Amino acid sequence: MVVTDVERGTSRALTTDEAGAYVAADLQPGTYKIRVESKGFKAVERLNVVIEVATDVRADFTLQPGNISEIVTVTEDVPLVNTTSATLGGTLSNKEINDLPLNGRNYENLLQLRPGVMRYPGGGFSTTSTNGLRAEDNAYLVDGLFNSEPFSGQGIINGAGIAGDSATILPIDSIQEFNIQENAPAEYGWKPGAIVNVGLKSGTNHIHGTAFAFGRDGAMDARNFFNTSPNPKLPRTLEQFGGSLGGPIIKDKAFFFGAYEGQRYNVGNSFAGITSPSMVPMPAAGNCVFLPTGDCANSIPDVIADLQAGGITVSPASLKIAGCSLGPPVTCNGSGFPLNNNPSINITNGFNKRHVLFRQQLRKSRGLSRAATEVAFQHSHPGASGGGKLDLDSKRTLGE
Repeated sequence: MVVTDVERGTSRALTTDEAGAYVAADLQPGTYKIRVESKGFKAVERLNVVIEVATDVRADFTLQPGNISEIVTVTEDVPLVNTTSATLGGTLSNKEINDLPLNGRNYENLLQLRPGVMRYPGGGFSTTSTNGLRAEDNAYLVDGLFNSEPFSGQGIINGAGIAGDSATILPIDSIQEFNIQENAPAEYGWKPGAIVNVGLKSGTNHIHGTAFAFGRDGAMDARNFFNTSPNPKLPRTLEQFGGSLGGPIIKDKAFFFGAYEGQRYNVGNSFAGITSPSMVPMPAAGNCVFLPTGDCANSIPDVIADLQAGGITVSPASLKIAGCSLGPPVTCNGSGFPLNNNPSINITNGFNKRHVLFRQQLRKSRGLSRAATEVAFQHSHPGASGGGKLDLDSKRTLGE
């Protein structure tokens, strides 16, 4: 028997056992031609035998008595029913991957096309579930190499971080196909969820390549909720571009393939010129951004007044959370946050146990987000005019 890769011209010779059984292991995904011959029988050739990633194909032959120089050509397709495995799942080819709408060109967003797989809208960290199992119960392989990071079980390539997009993206033009296996055989180990097996392209005897460019502009997009008029509308653009190229180095022997994909984002900052306090030190007392006076390091009213002086709109949601009203003068009455009369709770002495407990109770009682509960009021004495303490991230909440 001779198994020949049609696209690369490489061949592998095999000999059946006494029962006529044979196994051609570790074949690269692609299209193959199989030739079978035996003394006293006509040779048989079977064309267009498609081998997909992580799948087995059974191809049976019947030899007829005759001269070996005579060739019987079989053109029928391999049966669609898989008689070699009870594994559920399926394969998506490169044509399907490229033709289907794919926001962000991340192949993981196509996993949910297989039965039993659910991916939360937009994707992200720990968002792919198979048959109701946890996201870390899935396993990812790229060209047979284990591609799951040990902490969360997410894919290393194309795996989104806890906060943010994927750090590395596999260009879909470099993917030959990918296969999802559910109730996978024991050879894949201990994971009870889906086994995602990605097969990469390689070069062939013919030069082939692709080029692409996608763009998105924010001109037709709605405003960010915190980017209110009369402030100028913030930009939001995306450019995604790249290409791939493959071909022979030595015909029928050695090949090359490479792909590149680049992304360029431009997402406006709703601070409208104010640097995020979580990235730089807070300004010292008397050193606000727009006003010559004020304690923007510690006073919420002074921060709001400073934003007003710079012509920056403070969102109604932020004012409600802070319990403040626009000025001049800016006043804060504690209606959004309870007044805190404990002088030991402030940002100068760190977050002690009572401070953490206060924030936890506040989130539980009011259903506020973590960022919102970073603001804690503190009066230095009865009758104070709404002074307050401000954590680093709480000022970002006001600006947004």
